[in-house]
Amino acid sequence: MTAPQHTATDARPPSDDTGTGTGGTPTAKAPHWRRLAPPAVVALLLLGWSNVALPALPADPVLKALFNLGGVAALVTVARLLGLTWADLGIGRGTWGAGARWGGAAIGVAILGYGVVLAVAPDLLENPQLAGASPGALLLRGLVLIPLGTVLAEELAFRGVLQGHSVRSLSARVALSTTAVAFGLWHLTVALGPSAVPLPPTLQWTSALAVLVVTVLGGFALGWLRHRTGSVLAPIGLHLGTNAVGLVAAGVALAH
Repeated sequence: MTAPQHTATDARPPSDDTGTGTGGTPTAKAPHWRRLAPPAVVALLLLGWSNVALPALPADPVLKALFNLGGVAALVTVARLLGLTWADLGIGRGTWGAGARWGGAAIGVAILGYGVVLAVAPDLLENPQLAGASPGALLLRGLVLIPLGTVLAEELAFRGVLQGHSVRSLSARVALSTTAVAFGLWHLTVALGPSAVPLPPTLQWTSALAVLVVTVLGGFALGWLRHRTGSVLAPIGLHLGTNAVGLVAAGVALAH
């Protein structure tokens, strides 16, 4: 495997490691809690956003998508005001090429994979929760609400702001782990909610734990792509492939 490239998000002020400023003047090393505070605050904010604020909204997917987009726009704005650069956020111009290549490849693999499943075992993709949904509603979700209200919002929030902030004060490995765990807990309400297939009470907690494990592992994959390319475009591509392409494939399976 190719060694991760060093990007702008990997750079930390020399004073964090050496105790000296850029000009060699001794400086006081920042207390540990002060370095941990920004990513901790962002993580707690995101968990409250997903597990408290979103469930309190009316069950309107358009409203929730707009809420997510407005929230992440505010989050990015505050991050910029606090000193994060576009490169820190994973949207620096120099990373667009690598991000687009890796993201495009991820979408291509997802399309190919779902296509094979549709051809060989379409029953695996059937989702009872989609029953009765009109083609127009599925297209709205798959082409607009999920790409913008879910994928773009979550990637900018987690792989952009949280991971970008974390890697300034933590090692790349710890920053990636922190972001992945927070991403899993972002889905806590979904994990504890009703499943697509009714389950007996004894299996509900097992199902919830499985959802959390899968989303944490997904967070590691998405975060690694962000670290590898320095761009949020790469994890956006993978996220689109699993969510939006998956929904379209499930709709096709249900229709047939």
